[in-house]
Order: sequence, then structure tokens, then C-alpha cells
Amino acid sequence: MNEYDILLGYLDKQDRPNFKKKIKSFEDIPKEKKVEISETKRIIEECQEENKSLDTPQFANNTSIGFDVDKFEDMMRSRLIDDYKKLQSYERPNISVTELFYCMRKSYYSRLKYATDLKKQFNFAYLDLINRIGNTIHDYVQDIYNFAETEKTIISEKYKTKGRCDAITQPILFEFKSMDEKKFHGIYLKEHYYQPIIYAYILNSEYNYNIKTITIVYFFRDNIKRRPYVVDLPTDDKVAIGFLEQALILQNCISSKEVPEPFNANQEQCKWCPYISYCAKDPSKFQKPFESKKNQKEITLDFSEEPKKKESVFLL
Repeated sequence: MNEYDILLGYLDKQDRPNFKKKIKSFEDIPKEKKVEISETKRIIEECQEENKSLDTPQFANNTSIGFDVDKFEDMMRSRLIDDYKKLQSYERPNISVTELFYCMRKSYYSRLKYATDLKKQFNFAYLDLINRIGNTIHDYVQDIYNFAETEKTIISEKYKTKGRCDAITQPILFEFKSMDEKKFHGIYLKEHYYQPIIYAYILNSEYNYNIKTITIVYFFRDNIKRRPYVVDLPTDDKVAIGFLEQALILQNCISSKEVPEPFNANQEQCKWCPYISYCAKDPSKFQKPFESKKNQKEITLDFSEEPKKKESVFLL
């Protein structure tokens, strides 16, 4: 059995956790699964060839008879591809809160299942490991700290929007973020603030909560010994409503198959966007960020001002 057969067996068990049947050969695999693994195998092989040509530093004698690094990267990439395919197979009637402060046009293309270059999209295999490190940090903090609620699912019936907040102990809503220390510049990122204020508004207006403060806690995944950075910020109904109204715009565009404006887009998002070729062809009333190096600002609905942060309080 080669590594791709083993990989397929792993992915098949992921779909059915209680499945115990041992896959002995490629012939045992269902026809539809053969199509999936063939596509995954093609993407992995193309990524391998592309990475061989990259001028990246290598460690001397970085080989082992016990652990195959290339195979490890292939398996991580396969998990990313499998997770993407599962997401694309779901019916998602509600707009995700995290979609509201990133490019609306990208969400539109994704939800209408526009084809993308999966090789480019999943070339960085270690994204799966990074994501799992972040999830582990979240799980640990939620388990050890005495929060009243954790991982609470929040749905706005009014705006047909869904999300899940990290933790709540009224009147505080907590948002945990993990990032590399070198990328942190001593101030919270605005999208990390937008997410919890949307949660807070929905909880207060539709769940009868009384959230008054947002606490963002930054953990540094490359330096766990460093003390977390913690900041308290106020809720902001005006900002939250502005973003939630964008959910209605996106839903209407999806229903009518009308490509929306690239609200909330910026050059960094455009740089890595798998749908940029579609966006370049679709017209817009605004100049797209990737069309001009001079245009550094986001295309965004102007409904907010930068909030004044409260004095930081170390809670952990």
C-alpha cells in the first residue's frame, strides 16, 4: 500500500470516525473516493515540484529513516484540502461573523463555489499545524480558566448571521487570539476587535445579555513563555450594526447572483486571494486594492471610528 492509499484511508475514517474496515488496496476504495484522492494526489505532486524550485534554506543532513518530512507535509496539505472540500459541501444558510470584516466579494465567490487554483491555495502545508496550535491554546485557556460560558454558538435571526465566541463571564466577552510574537506590534488588530463587538451586539439585542466590555487576549505561539497581552475595549453597537447590515447585502447578492462590491478588501487580502482573477474581470464602482500600489486603504463602508481603548488589565 503506498502513502496515498494510506492517506485516503485516513480521510475516509475522518468522514466516518467509527469506521474500522482496513483498506488493503486501491481497488477497495469507492469510485467517488478514487476521484477525490486522484485530485488530492495531483495537487500534492504539483506542490512538491514547485517547492523544489524555491530557494529556501536547508538544514545539513536533514534526513531520517524514521520520519519522512516530505510525507508529513503531504499529509498536512491533504488535511487542508479535505477540510476545504467538506466546507464546500455544507449548506450554509447563515453568514459567518468572520466573513463580515473580510472581503465581501471573496465570500460571494466562495459561497457560489467558483473554481480556484488549489495548488496555490494549499501550497503552504504548515497552515494546518499553525491552526491546530491555535486551537490547542484556545482549548487549554477555556479549560483552565473559570469562565461562565465557552464556545457559545451565537445566531442572529434578524441578520441571518452565525458565529461562536470564545468565552463569556458577564459583563465581559473574551476573544482569544494566537499569533507570532514578531508580528505583534503592541496593539490589537481591528478585525480582532470587530468580531467580538458583533457577538456582543447580538447577545445583548437578541439573547438578553448585558455585555459591556470586550477583552482581547493575545497568546504568542512561538514564545509561550511570554506573558499574554490583554486589552479591554468598549462595545460599539453602531459598528456592529454596520457589519451586520453587510450580511444582508451579501445574502441578497448570493440570491440574485449579483457580484457585490469588494467591501473590506485590502492589498494584503488581494495578494493571497484565490479568486483574484474573477475579481479582476468583474466590474466595480471602486478601484480595487490590487489595481494600484498607491491605493493602500480598504474599500469599506464608513460607519465607524477607531475606538478609544481602555486601560489594559492582565486577567490571566
